Amino acid sequence: MSSDLVSSEQLELFVANIIDAAPKGDTQSMEFPLFSISSKVDTDSYVYHNKKTGASIEIIPNEKGRATIHDKDLLLYCFGQIAEAKNRGQAIGQKIHVTLYDYLKSTNKNTDGKSYKAVLESLKRLAGTTVYTTTRQGNSKRDKGFSFVSDYDLITDEKTGRMKYVELILPSILFDAVSNNQILTYSSQYFSLRSPYDRRLYELCRKHCGNQTQWEIGLENLYNKFGVKSPIREFRRKIKEIEKKQSIPDYFIMYCTAKTTGTVEKIIVFKDKNGRLKSDKKAMEIN
Repeated sequence: MSSDLVSSEQLELFVANIIDAAPKGDTQSMEFPLFSISSKVDTDSYVYHNKKTGASIEIIPNEKGRATIHDKDLLLYCFGQIAEAKNRGQAIGQKIHVTLYDYLKSTNKNTDGKSYKAVLESLKRLAGTTVYTTTRQGNSKRDKGFSFVSDYDLITDEKTGRMKYVELILPSILFDAVSNNQILTYSSQYFSLRSPYDRRLYELCRKHCGNQTQWEIGLENLYNKFGVKSPIREFRRKIKEIEKKQSIPDYFIMYCTAKTTGTVEKIIVFKDKNGRLKSDKKAMEIN
């Protein structure tokens, strides 16, 4: 029986209390545009289709809007806690106790009342966004549905009005991915990125340039992986802005026109952990 169908009372509670756990992302949500990068509430459905594999993803938000890439911070925090606990030989589970102060501090957020209230709004979007996937293998087709958070229980101290902690349940598809090490570590600078475009591009760079010195992708293909609604000319402008400011941690971004490549316009990503390429670019601009 799927653990998603088990009563929450039957699940073992995992307490997320490791101070120095690094944030982790599951490789599937890093690859596909599951999270909205819109700065406005997005209540539209979204469909992504992979022409090569025939797989498709349909994302249906509720009236609160589709879960955003900033909402995803809560998942990255939980994944990091689970992965670190597993590495230490501790028991893990998909029902997780998160102290909100620890979460806010670990993800570089403020700890004022507005930030605490924002966690509740994130939970509503994470729980209210449903993802439907269709995959094919041989003569079989598999349809699956899940929400980013299956259930949550947020506790507030009525005397102080301060939200204390949340106990949430991860869907089995995400918990299994973390348990089976289908995850990658994010840069400690990721939570300092405010632009959703910066965050989404970082994810793709981390996913595809992790074990190689460089990675390149056609602009149209990259556009599809972002899942944005704006026209590609606006997307191109955003990418050029990122190239100019070089804001993606650990990576150097280069935009190339079709005339330059001789084929299609693309971006080339170079691994730049020590920041040498960014420093050289700044030196050239000064000179």
